This record gives sequence, C-alpha cells and structure tokens, in this order.
Amino acid sequence: MKKIIGIVLLITLVIASCRNKEQLGPDVVGLLGPVTIVEPFAVSSSSVNFSTGEKVFFTAKFEKDAQWTITITETDSTKKVITGIGKEINAENATWTGITDVLPSFIAGTATATLSFQSDPITPSLPITITAKRISDNSTDVLVTNFVSAPVKNFGSPGAFQPTDWPSDFPYTGNSDPSAFPAGSYSLPDGDKYLIMGPQVPFQGNGSPYVDLLRIYATGAMTPVQYFPLIADPTKVYFNIMVYNTGTPTWLQIALFENEDLNNPVRHIDIKPTWKGWKLISVKYSDFVANTPDAGLKLDPQKISGIQIVLLSNVSTASPALPTTQVKAAFDHITFTNNAPYQP
Repeated sequence: MKKIIGIVLLITLVIASCRNKEQLGPDVVGLLGPVTIVEPFAVSSSSVNFSTGEKVFFTAKFEKDAQWTITITETDSTKKVITGIGKEINAENATWTGITDVLPSFIAGTATATLSFQSDPITPSLPITITAKRISDNSTDVLVTNFVSAPVKNFGSPGAFQPTDWPSDFPYTGNSDPSAFPAGSYSLPDGDKYLIMGPQVPFQGNGSPYVDLLRIYATGAMTPVQYFPLIADPTKVYFNIMVYNTGTPTWLQIALFENEDLNNPVRHIDIKPTWKGWKLISVKYSDFVANTPDAGLKLDPQKISGIQIVLLSNVSTASPALPTTQVKAAFDHITFTNNAPYQP
C-alpha cells in the first residue's frame, strides 16, 4: 500500500513540475493567427554610408510571437532577407551591413525594406537612402580586378573583348566592336564597370568551340613574375567571379597559373551559365581540376601568378551545322579570398 501511495505522489510531483516549467520557445499556435503591431516597423537611420562600415538595424514589437521576414530590395533582383520568430525585432536579430543575398550588390541609391508575416497579409515598408556601397570588411580579400581599379593585361589573341564603360586605354584589340555590346547591356553587378567578352561576328564554329582568351597576371604584366597574397591552405583559398548569363551558348574555362610558368596554367574549372542574370561563383582552389596529373601535386595558392579566361561555345562540335550564334560572356569582380567565399 505504501508503495502505491509513493508512486502516486511521484506522478503528482512530475505533473506539477511540468506545469510550472517556463515556456522555452515561441507559442506555435499563436504564430498562426493575425499579427497586432504594438510598435511600428522602423529603421535606426534613414540614411547609411556602408563604405565606412556603418550599419542599420530594424525595430518593431508585436502583441504576441510572430514569424516575420524583412525583405530589402533596390533593383528587380537585388535582395537581402532577414527572418526571425518572436515578439520583437531589434539590433540583435535584424542588423544589416549592406550585404546582398542576390546580385547585383546594393549601391548608392534608395532601397526599400518590407516587413511581412507568415500568417498576416500586412506588409509595412520604409525607404533607406544608401549614400555609398559596402566595401568588403575582409582585409584579406585580394581583388584581381573589378575592371576599374586593379590592373588587367590582355595577352589573348585575337582579343575580342569589349569594355563596357571601360577607360579608353584598356588594351583590347582584334575583333571587338564597341557598337556590338553597348554600355548598359546588363545591370551593373556591384556598381562598377564590367567586361563583355565576345566576337563581333556570329560564332561559326569551324570545328572548334574556341572563341577567345584573356590572361590577367598578378602584376598586370608577364614580368616581373609576382604572386597573389594568399594563404597556403588550398582548401581555404577561394576564387570568386561574377558571371552574367547572356543567353548564348557560353562556356567559360577559367585556369590558374602557378610559379613562373605563365604559358601553361596548371588547374581549371568550367562554368556553363544556366541561371538568369548575374551570379557569384566561388570555388575552392582545391576543387580546381588539374590540367595534367603532375599539376595536381602542386596545389600551392601562394604561387598563383595569373588567371586565364577562355571563352568557348557550349555546343557540340561534332555537328557539321553549328548554330551561327554570337557567343559572348559578361563577368566582373574577380577576387581571391582567404578562409571564406567573397561576400558581395
């Protein structure tokens, strides 16, 4: 009898303990109902200069827990999304440093922040004036070129490159025609100039997918040979490039040179755009494919001395009737980063 009474008392104590426990998470049932905003959606500053490291945060309070989303846009595709669950939006859960989730990057202009909820159609929004775009806060980023401020030297032939809003002294030669690819053909991916690479005339094939080639060296020239300042671990060095899908059968083969041999790249990757608009491609150096078996033994990021970009046509050369399509590629902001991919 005493044993039974003891068991009953134990169960009673357990039930009481469970009832007295504080709720650890949001009220799931409450998330499904309408949202009552008790403090309106606001931003810490209506104007921000991201280039100096400034940031903004959003605030709002609700009567009960809500599943919320803040979507920040500037163009049709530029987007930054911040999400959370709770009764309050504040600096701890909704701070923005100017980064984007989807290219193009946020640049000087007016962005719009919109607050939305999973279970309520209300969508308050507010403008934010960006006085200057964000500059990478990673001091180890190595900018190869954004086609504005870093050196580029073209050692390709025939050199069918078209600079979009590029300084007049850019060393391009050969088949390029300034009228073929007018400035503004595509949106600016990070607020600066970009490069369009492609021939003046439609691609005929001639039994080969090759269209043209561009080489960029660490010094902007072949001599003296220098190296990009990268760490030694090939699994933590990233090659980053913004690529635009031009809608033509484009195939970019990007290869890297090591050591002093600037004629024979040792490793490469292939990029065949299938997406819409601009996309940031980030690849670990260790994921580049060796051009020859012995090249795979090097893998020394601290000896990377140059980059080769080859424009190819992504069509079958086995067909005698290749399409007469003008193959072209647009790309920008070629960057090496240490320890993490580039964050636009």
